[in-house]
Amino acid sequence: MTYRVRRKFTSTTFEVDGYVCKLFFDPIYEYAAGFCLWNVGFAVGKSKRQLNDWYRNRRNKRRRNLRNHLTGPGTMKVWTTALKHLLRMRWECLEPGDGMVLDCTSRDPERQFKVYTRWLRAHNDFTYDPIRLEFYWFRPPYHFDPLWELFEIVGVVPEEPHLAVTGERYYESFRVHPLNSDIELSSQQIVDLLDQAPSTLPSQ
Repeated sequence: MTYRVRRKFTSTTFEVDGYVCKLFFDPIYEYAAGFCLWNVGFAVGKSKRQLNDWYRNRRNKRRRNLRNHLTGPGTMKVWTTALKHLLRMRWECLEPGDGMVLDCTSRDPERQFKVYTRWLRAHNDFTYDPIRLEFYWFRPPYHFDPLWELFEIVGVVPEEPHLAVTGERYYESFRVHPLNSDIELSSQQIVDLLDQAPSTLPSQ
C-alpha cells in the first residue's frame, strides 16, 4: 500500500560543447491503478525556446528546424551525457511502480531506434517494442509484485543509480514498512520474505 502521489511535469536543461540539451519527463496516464506511465523526451537545439516548441509540437520554424534532425546536432558526448541525466532523473521523477516510455519521433524514427538500442545495450532492465519503436523502464517494485499487498513501499535512490536494476539491485531501490507496524526491513530481509524478484518486466 502507498499514498497516492501527484505527479508533476519535470525537465532539466544542460549544455554540452555549446549545444543546448533538454530532457522532459511528463506523466501521461495510469497504466495500472495507482501507477503512472511517464513520457520522456530528449532534444538538442540552439535555444531553450526551440526545445520547448519542439516538445509542445508548436507550428513554427524553430520546431520544424529541429524536427529535420535525428535528435538535433551534436556529438557522441552529447548522447552519453544525456543518458547519464536520464538514468539519474528516472529515480527523481518516478514513484515506485511507475514506468516511463522513450519513443522515437524524429524524422527518421528507425535510425533513432537503432541509436537508442546502442545506448541502452548495457541496461537490460529496459524493454522495447520494435513495432512501435518505443523503450520502457519501470521503477521497482513492479506493480504486480506481491510486496504491494503486504507492505507500504518507500522509494530510495540506489547507491549506483546508473546501473541496470536486475538481480539483488531490484531490492536496493526501495524499503518497506509492514502494514500497521513501525518496523522497517532491510533489503536482505525483503529477500528472505519473498523468495525471488519478479522474473519478468511488466508487459506492454
